[in-house]
Amino acid sequence: MNGNTRVLIVYYTFSQQAGRVAAAVAKAMEDRGCAVFRAQLQFTDPGYVMSHESVPMKTPALKFVRMLPGQARRKTGEIQIPEEAQSGDYDLVVLGGPTWWLTANMPIRSYLKSDAAKAVLNGKPFGGYSVSRRYWRGNVSTMHKMGEAAGGTWLDETHFVSEGNQVKSMLSWLSYMRYGEHRERSFGLKLPLPNLKPDFEDQARDFANRLLDLAAQKRASVPS
Repeated sequence: MNGNTRVLIVYYTFSQQAGRVAAAVAKAMEDRGCAVFRAQLQFTDPGYVMSHESVPMKTPALKFVRMLPGQARRKTGEIQIPEEAQSGDYDLVVLGGPTWWLTANMPIRSYLKSDAAKAVLNGKPFGGYSVSRRYWRGNVSTMHKMGEAAGGTWLDETHFVSEGNQVKSMLSWLSYMRYGEHRERSFGLKLPLPNLKPDFEDQARDFANRLLDLAAQKRASVPS
């Protein structure tokens, strides 16, 4: 694919980790001559605390628990969709965001149920990435199924997983959300880094190149 290739990256990020991945994917694709458009969804629903909080925050565990009922029921919420993600003739679409309670976060789910997603994904190849501690499969599976329901053709996925076991990783992440920086210890435990692993840019570049190659193969297989 060359400079005529138009790529849209639609993502939601709260602690900026999914945004860092989006930037790394965009750079890898731009290095191959693609025109890349990044569209960050904004969560604006006044009924959910995550729509008006930021990092650092007080009592992050309690606030995320309050998201559980809506997430468990696979509900949607009010979002702000950038103009780039409302329409446009793209050759490839990339979806990304954090895992919330074992599945895709509410903003991404809301986008994939929107008319805007149907307009963008109709007949287009797409892939997705998850940012999580461990349980990423429900996130990418949801993006896969909902993206295809919106008219897209699934290509591939990847997932970015934080360091440490589930307990230490969770403690490290909650500490980061509370203080806005890495804290080395909590409850007497030495904590791993809270967010993306140091090699995430290499993984993002590999994913970007793989998607571009798969999209090119798909385009070549379509009779002219």
